Amino acid sequence: MTNANEEMRNSGKRENFPGFEFPLEFCPVRPKHKTALIKAVWASHKQLRGYIGWAKYARSWNTNTFSKFVDDHINAQLPSQHFVFLIGEEIVGMGSLVGAYTQNDSQIALWVRTGYQGKGIGKAMVETLEYVAFHVWGFHTLYYEHDYTNESSKKLPQKCGFTFSHTRDIEKNAELESGFWFSWKKERPDDLPDAIIQGRPIEDFTTP
Repeated sequence: MTNANEEMRNSGKRENFPGFEFPLEFCPVRPKHKTALIKAVWASHKQLRGYIGWAKYARSWNTNTFSKFVDDHINAQLPSQHFVFLIGEEIVGMGSLVGAYTQNDSQIALWVRTGYQGKGIGKAMVETLEYVAFHVWGFHTLYYEHDYTNESSKKLPQKCGFTFSHTRDIEKNAELESGFWFSWKKERPDDLPDAIIQGRPIEDFTTP
C-alpha cells in the first residue's frame, strides 16, 4: 500500500514471527487474496459469529456471496481501509481502520483466524494498524471498541496501551453480543511528523 509499509518491512532484518517460519506481513485486501480469505473465513466462522454479525451467515454463503464479501472490502471508500495479515501464504487475520466519531478519528476492527489466537498476532495487528492510523494518515484519536462480554477483545486494547474512554449501547447483530460496548482510545503522539491529515501529500505514502 504505502512507503510506510515498505519502511516497516525494510527497517532491519524481518524476523520470523515467534513460533512460525515466516514473518507476519500485511497488505490491503486484493483480488489475489480471494481464495485464501475465503478459507480463513470458513475456518473461523464458528468463532466469529459470536461477535461479528456477518459471520453468522458465512456457512451458507456460495462462491458469489464470498466474492462479493471480498470485493466489498477491496472497494471500500475512505475512511475505511481493510488489510489482510499473512504468515507465509496463510491469512491469519483481517484488520480494518474504519470511521469513528469525527473525521479526524479512526477505529480499529479486527479478527484473528481460528487456531492462531493466543499467539500475539492480535497485538501485532493492533500495533500495525495504529502505525498506519497515526504515521500515514495522522488521525488524532484511534479507538478500539468491543462488546463487554467479549473476553478476548477486552484484553487487547489494554495490552496495546489504550485507555478506557466510555461505554455505549448498540444494536445487537451477533449471537453472543449484549449490546453494551466498551470504548478504548489512544491519542496521536505530538512529536510525530506531519501525515496526510496534517497536509503532507498522499504521494509521499504511495508506491508507483
